[in-house]
Amino acid sequence: MSRREICSFSVHQLSSYILSSKLSPVEIVEAHLTRIEALNPKLNAFITLCGNKAYEAAKQAEKEMGCGGNRGPLHGIPFGAKDIFDSAGVLTTYGSSFFRENVPIQDAESISRLKKAGAILIGKCNTGEFGTGATTKNPWYGSCRNPWNPSRVPGGSSGGSAAAVAAFLCPAAIGSDTGGSIRGPAALCGAVGLMPTYGRVTLRGMYPNATSLDHVGVIARTVRDCALVFQEMAGYDPLDPNSGDVPVPNFCEEIDRGVRGMRLGVCPDLVRIEIDAVVDKAFENAVDTLRRLGARIKVVSFPPAGKVEEVRRAISDGENIELHRNRFSECPEGYGEYLRERLEKAARLTVDEYVRACREREVMRRSTQELFRSVDAILLPTYPCSAPPIDTLMAEINGRRIPFEWLGVNLTGFANLIGIPALAIPMGFDPDGLPVSMQILSPAWSESRLLRIAHAFEQVTSDIQLRHPPLSRTEGL
Repeated sequence: MSRREICSFSVHQLSSYILSSKLSPVEIVEAHLTRIEALNPKLNAFITLCGNKAYEAAKQAEKEMGCGGNRGPLHGIPFGAKDIFDSAGVLTTYGSSFFRENVPIQDAESISRLKKAGAILIGKCNTGEFGTGATTKNPWYGSCRNPWNPSRVPGGSSGGSAAAVAAFLCPAAIGSDTGGSIRGPAALCGAVGLMPTYGRVTLRGMYPNATSLDHVGVIARTVRDCALVFQEMAGYDPLDPNSGDVPVPNFCEEIDRGVRGMRLGVCPDLVRIEIDAVVDKAFENAVDTLRRLGARIKVVSFPPAGKVEEVRRAISDGENIELHRNRFSECPEGYGEYLRERLEKAARLTVDEYVRACREREVMRRSTQELFRSVDAILLPTYPCSAPPIDTLMAEINGRRIPFEWLGVNLTGFANLIGIPALAIPMGFDPDGLPVSMQILSPAWSESRLLRIAHAFEQVTSDIQLRHPPLSRTEGL
């Protein structure tokens, strides 16, 4: 097999080839490292590579398998990690000027669990500064670029993770999501992004953004791949006070059951922003596809929707400034312009405003529980537009140019505020060939349901799912 073929395979496919001895972990790691060497200078998806460590881990995986010691479907599979996750012996910058030489002595727990499953860390992915922002236009490590058009942003703040997956630099990557930072990049890069229930995956060893809104999740090229990686990360962590002590099911067990008879809600109240006509039409088509598969589509309401972003922003600002206040007051010049302005604004938030927002969130959580009594999941566009240019950061929506930075959170932030799982999946392309995406939300701890719905949609939209970025066809790789 050529290196390009190897890099085009999904996690599930690579695992099958390893089991059948058609490919070895060393061949797989070498192919991806070669591709990264060729394409990363164009995309800046990785800040740091783990070449030698990855190669040694691949040889170890090969040795274990030769002795009959297969650890499961991730054994020998490379993955990327957003550079806000600690990695033992590997530079971990948090996307910040303050941590240019930071080399942790132990892995974040999510990375540790993937390594125990035999997965191989291949590199640390570019991120917005301290995991913030919707563009991954990092002031210290350079802008990450979208594989579909390198003049466009990949989304943020897990933009490096999404770009790496979409460009076939690694078959899967982990990221974090505080207001859409997994789903947004997945949407703009044409990948699948899973943000689990709050507390389903431990936050330990990840640099926080806003602790009560932070989720750890997965970006991959297929729904099944997300499930396979997520399976190994999920589960209670007694050393993380935010971790939920909830049984972990087999997330692939019901993935092929389809959507016939499921009640899927469309909620106009949660669309608090103008949607570009191309995205709107693609979303209508996606809903119709699920209807044809046997789902019952229902329009539902959520009266508190008008307050969602105001409440989420207050909580996010309060928790973010608490984390940075001392460092920011001592060395504001160590922060890039975007984050500096955001922290200056956050510093004006009062304790009363934060407490009121926390109280409002609890009311909204109860309303959300009522909402899910009538439907099994909610369908929304993930972003109102496709990826904007890096140079201008101006989105185009129905012929008008609009600042991009805070647009997506109006659609993605609700799930973070409530703590429910959400998944982004490609649903089409705009006239420029840039991906657009659908978002699926479901009740807490029901990730299996999300994966089942998304997989059903994926199976009948192969024309969308199998379309690849121009960079993926680079000759000689």
